[in-house]
Amino acid sequence: MPKVLVVEDEPGIALGLEDTLRLEGYEVEVITDGLTAAARMRPRAYDLIVLDVMLPGKTGLELCREFRRVDEKTPVILLTARTLEEDRIGGLDAGANDYVTKPFSPRELAARARGLLRYSAWSRRAEHRLDDELRRARDVQQTLLPAGHPDVEALEYACVSRPATPVSGDYFDFVLLPSGRFAFLVADVAGKGMPAALLGASIHATIRAAALDALTCGEVLERANRAIFEESACSRYVTVFFAIFDPPTRRLTYANAGHYPPFLTRAGRIVRLNALTPPVGMFAVIQPEEVTLDLFDGATLVVTSDGIPEASNENGQEFGDQRVEVLIDARRGATAAELCHHIVDDAVAFAAGTPADDITVLSARVLTES
Repeated sequence: MPKVLVVEDEPGIALGLEDTLRLEGYEVEVITDGLTAAARMRPRAYDLIVLDVMLPGKTGLELCREFRRVDEKTPVILLTARTLEEDRIGGLDAGANDYVTKPFSPRELAARARGLLRYSAWSRRAEHRLDDELRRARDVQQTLLPAGHPDVEALEYACVSRPATPVSGDYFDFVLLPSGRFAFLVADVAGKGMPAALLGASIHATIRAAALDALTCGEVLERANRAIFEESACSRYVTVFFAIFDPPTRRLTYANAGHYPPFLTRAGRIVRLNALTPPVGMFAVIQPEEVTLDLFDGATLVVTSDGIPEASNENGQEFGDQRVEVLIDARRGATAAELCHHIVDDAVAFAAGTPADDITVLSARVLTES
């Protein structure tokens, strides 16, 4: 049974509204002042709200504006004796779905209520279908992420990823190659939601296949760029950091296609592994650029998506590179997993628990030879 809140201070009108709406089969609650209504108007508490504009304590326009800050979906009908165009515009701009002037026909108001409730019910069903589709997409996306962590000689590694929406534009992967070398990547698709997730699935398949074909890091991203550019709009692109670690030599070879520069700690210094090419899919051709580094015992690599440094607090201040570097320096004795969690947790807390973008951190540390 739909639940309707009526806020009206004129007893005769309030009683007439209550009778009319009860005859429609609705559960009706009547409140006669604005302050009490402000305390009762909570998100999803009612299926429909009927508000008089002129109320003691707080006007219907004020109530509507305040309510719309926390609930954009519950339909609201404003009642008023004001009939001027600017009054109607003001009521609709305040967030009302409908504006009924006094005196009004009870049958017409009941019809307007039925119409709004029908639309609201349809909207909820559509929202439930979308939520179900997103849950299924999230489940499919989870199957693309690495199911486990292959043991890699001389390397300890971990990754933590938290999507901003049910499906993520961030992607990471670990691949133990037939040669015994270990490939890993962090990718960040431009945008969020379903389109980003679909492009992430495509980059997953392309890079895995290229890596297993024994291509170099630069060649892997060159092939991925060609595939993504041909199958997606030019406005869709992916930043990718792709690396291969060779356990016997402790060498790291990487290619960076527009990705946020990772942090590498070597000999007590933090250096950045800057981009070598534009992002994958932005241009028809990118060069197979790569860099090889010799890593020492204890060298630590931290790869983040840009959701970490760009996480913003309520004042618009960003988390930034310096905070990441301080965390890396302060957690030298932490495991790779602990370091990832520390960075993610601090960035989320900095953004008051609601970062606007997907966030991912991968950490890899070269183990000391025994």
